[in-house]
Amino acid sequence: MTTDRAPVRRPFRRVVWVLAGSLVVASLALVAVNLLSGPRLTDVDVDTTAVVSSANARLVLATNRELDPVTADQISIEPPAAFHVRTSDNSVVISFPQPLAYNTDYAVAVRGITGTAGDQQSTVNAEFSTSEPSMYYLSRAAPTDDASARGADRILRTTTGSSATTVAFATPNIQEFVPIGSELAVVTASTDQGSADLASALYRVDDGGAAAVLNLPGVGRVHDLQAAPGQSLLGFRFTSSADAPGPRYENVLFVLDLGTNVSTPVIGLEGDPLIVSTWGFLAGRADIVAQQSDSMLLLIDPLDQSGGDSLENDAVPGAPVPLGQFAKLTAFAPDGMRIAVADRNGHYLLDLSQGTERAIVPQIMEGTTEFTEQLRFLAGGDGGYVQGVTRTDAATGAVRQHLSLVQGTEAHTVYVPASATETIVGFELSPNDQYLAVHIVPNRETDASDGYSVNAQTTDATTLFVNVATGEVRRSVLGFDATWP
Repeated sequence: MTTDRAPVRRPFRRVVWVLAGSLVVASLALVAVNLLSGPRLTDVDVDTTAVVSSANARLVLATNRELDPVTADQISIEPPAAFHVRTSDNSVVISFPQPLAYNTDYAVAVRGITGTAGDQQSTVNAEFSTSEPSMYYLSRAAPTDDASARGADRILRTTTGSSATTVAFATPNIQEFVPIGSELAVVTASTDQGSADLASALYRVDDGGAAAVLNLPGVGRVHDLQAAPGQSLLGFRFTSSADAPGPRYENVLFVLDLGTNVSTPVIGLEGDPLIVSTWGFLAGRADIVAQQSDSMLLLIDPLDQSGGDSLENDAVPGAPVPLGQFAKLTAFAPDGMRIAVADRNGHYLLDLSQGTERAIVPQIMEGTTEFTEQLRFLAGGDGGYVQGVTRTDAATGAVRQHLSLVQGTEAHTVYVPASATETIVGFELSPNDQYLAVHIVPNRETDASDGYSVNAQTTDATTLFVNVATGEVRRSVLGFDATWP
């Protein structure tokens, strides 16, 4: 039996040794190839929504080995875009200080990269396409004499790159709305809350259009609804109806916790509910800047209101921080650290992180008197902004408006009304600074009000989507309050 088996086992051993030898040779060959070639791309990581929605989003190019530092002159991006680069182990990390353009194909090349274990160079290439987030605007039904008989107003979802729209929510008497992530917070006017006056109702609307009631402090009207993205907070001014039971409020600032559905008054310097004329959340934070009726601006953390009277002790945790008196609170920067304010002498930029103040000078034309009406900061954090300028001709008294882009010491006009009777009501910047949503009244000599008691608009209120770089009007819609989440 033994002599019969031996011839079978010897060929099997030979096969095993041949295979093992082949694997060793192949492994050595792979090692040689790796040593004789430069780094190779193994993965591309980019959030195509984040790169158009916020500053400093990243593109990560991973390779098969640890890298020597990569410098900016080794990188090319088409179409061109500002960027910063750093090297992390086996990855090239490219960050974009300015959000990228919507619906755009980008090609990235990194030349002459080397690994730490060898000096062989290579080039890695990557491509990606950006998306465009949806935005919303409000289109109201035709006005009627009886507010209770109005047709349904619609909050519409669309993009600047497409004429397609979908209805995000529809109901009569929509006063205002704000996006909260993929959902909406919507204020309507209602007469069914036990009050003779039109009173507000507040709803949370999911992405399927289903609405749930949110709790208000009582029966009354909501003004200036705003959201703190990522903080599960809404805020609004609230005024009680004349015949409302319970505590009475007049332009008191409230915050509503979406987790608990509880509205709480914001507390002022004297420890009482804060009466405000203007207010807003700092971008990306729960902190609030609010303007009292005496024009004093306060910095407030609404999540910590346990400090009591800050006049006793300025260091009391949770106490409002006075920022000074200004006639107008104009704008909030996307970095959450800067605000624009105004008084009778002009506009100013306040840097809350540095405690500094500098003047904002409007674009001047000879023979005119000019002032900045509105201002919106660019997202990139370079100090740039778009300003709405009203120009009065000293000789004729004629008043014209325009929107200008200001970056450093340079300013150029982005949009000028198409006629002398067109009025710019307001404007918003897209999150990537690519488009302006410009709210206009096409002809102020023939306009008519839609009759709303709160946030009334003209029946022909129109929004133009204007390319900031070129001034081109991309499209227009009949509606207003255009906003991006």
